[in-house]
Amino acid sequence: MYHEDESVLTPRKWPWQKDTLAFGWLDPRHPFREAPCPPEVRRGLEEAARSPIDRTRGFHTCAFCPRPAPAEVGPWSPDFHPTEYTTQQGDTLHLGSASIEVMAGGRRWVAPNLVLHYVAEHGYLPPDEVVAALSTPMGRP
Repeated sequence: MYHEDESVLTPRKWPWQKDTLAFGWLDPRHPFREAPCPPEVRRGLEEAARSPIDRTRGFHTCAFCPRPAPAEVGPWSPDFHPTEYTTQQGDTLHLGSASIEVMAGGRRWVAPNLVLHYVAEHGYLPPDEVVAALSTPMGRP
């Protein structure tokens, strides 16, 4: 599901938080900001991904990556499988089935947990406000 960075997320889904902004809801049909992501920002996103919100029962796969062969995803369908992500600490997170939140600039920012994959594999750089918040220890979740 695509949402433009810094757009207000639907009040139907998050009615209690009118100032919830989107980041990292990418789609190949829409350009996105590309630049190296600082390690401390990645670390902050990893911390947020360890406490996900809005979990789902299925998986959204990366639309930028080629479809894997069935043998590559084990018991999962090639169209419906988690995306494995190795953190900077060396553990593995399974992405594609939840969202993460970051508090930045007094506002709540929400991204799919696939944002970690987008940062690591596709060069996505979150909005400046999110980067600034995650660059300082107090801004981390």
